[in-house]
Amino acid sequence: MRREVSGDVPNPPPAPVVLAALDESPDVCVGSGDRRVFSVGAGASAPVQPFPRKCFDLITDGDRLIGTMVDGALKLTTLFTTDGSGQRWEPMTLPKPVSVSHGYGYSEGRPHRQSPDGAFLDTSPFGTTVVEKGRGRVYVLRAGAAQPEGALQVEPGHEQDIWRAQATPHGVLLLLVINYRQTALLHFALNGTLLGSLPKQDGDDDEGEELTWGGAGVCVLDADRALLFVQDKILLVSLPGLQVLETLAGEWPSFVSVTPAGPHRWWVGPEDSDALFLLTAEPGHPLRLHASHRPVSPGAPLMHVGYKTPTLHWAEYSSAPLTVSAPVTETWRAVVRNDGTTCEAVRIRVSGVLVGARVVDVSVRYRGQPLPMVEEHRVNLVGVTAGLEGGATAELEVTFKPRSEGSGALTITVEPCSWQSQGKEWQWDKEESRVLAVTGHPASAQFLLTVE
Repeated sequence: MRREVSGDVPNPPPAPVVLAALDESPDVCVGSGDRRVFSVGAGASAPVQPFPRKCFDLITDGDRLIGTMVDGALKLTTLFTTDGSGQRWEPMTLPKPVSVSHGYGYSEGRPHRQSPDGAFLDTSPFGTTVVEKGRGRVYVLRAGAAQPEGALQVEPGHEQDIWRAQATPHGVLLLLVINYRQTALLHFALNGTLLGSLPKQDGDDDEGEELTWGGAGVCVLDADRALLFVQDKILLVSLPGLQVLETLAGEWPSFVSVTPAGPHRWWVGPEDSDALFLLTAEPGHPLRLHASHRPVSPGAPLMHVGYKTPTLHWAEYSSAPLTVSAPVTETWRAVVRNDGTTCEAVRIRVSGVLVGARVVDVSVRYRGQPLPMVEEHRVNLVGVTAGLEGGATAELEVTFKPRSEGSGALTITVEPCSWQSQGKEWQWDKEESRVLAVTGHPASAQFLLTVE
């Protein structure tokens, strides 16, 4: 049996496919897909036994299952436990969340807008977390506990944000990936105290801004250590203060899921991929990450979901450092592919301090044609061009011409967009203005640019 999911969160169904195995029944596989829970015996050909109720997400806690139920608006209504048979469902009392601020305010003083998107579960050696990104709520349930220990009320995330949360002995570790680009790792006590952050919120750690670009996942190893997966490395950080202890090489272009594989061992799997890595993290020893080539009989898929929005990925690109020496120009080349539906327009953004400081002149060619670029917010150059069909690819060339010397991170982002009407600001406005809005998953790459 295998999980087969590709694409964005569908509507309907809004739930992912989740597989879990109970400790006391290693031959029982429990899955949640299309809001249906079922169990099978050993082997993919065993008969399926539906559970008596539907749930949104499901995870294991020793010899019991933890699940969430949502209403028609995708708000969490019930957090429950049940045994492997699914016959006895025990609801839990949800605590009142403690309000906290993550320092990345989207609302700029306006009331928080909630867009419920379900209640997702994750687990660590210190308990289970329930995340309602669209409502800004995170609950922590300790292993074996009858009720959640506490909850946080954070400013809700947007549709283009990714949230991950894992319980620690001190509270909860919250990973925010804002609009698929800006990344923050925050450690909160359940009384609302901020125990640590990466990058540092006082602004003194400029290097941290670069280290946390492109968050892909988080994993709590033990009481003193956690891992932060970013696009081109893994950071070992201390708990509770989130100091970077060690950096491991790795390429994580997509989000990763981490599952315990025994004492000090974890399976790491990039989402929507068959790749599998074994992570060993024994205290006092260096971290090791091994590619797994275990033979797997895939069996029948549980569910396959196609993309419902434009979704851009890199078919070819490089994140290696680029050096430009005057007077010679250098060109960064990539190929972007739309794995989703057709988008109406494509917006290309080149961002970095070297751009804002005019250390380099930047020119862009898209599909072989020059693309006019305009300055935005001093550190961005932005160009808009025609849309990209579903399944199509397009070549992107970004050329750098030196003007002075410097070094810094450069980000290149290709965003699928659509034109949306904007309400009239004044009654006597005769024409309704239109704005360009991101309507899918962008492709983004960062590398170090040095100009000599």
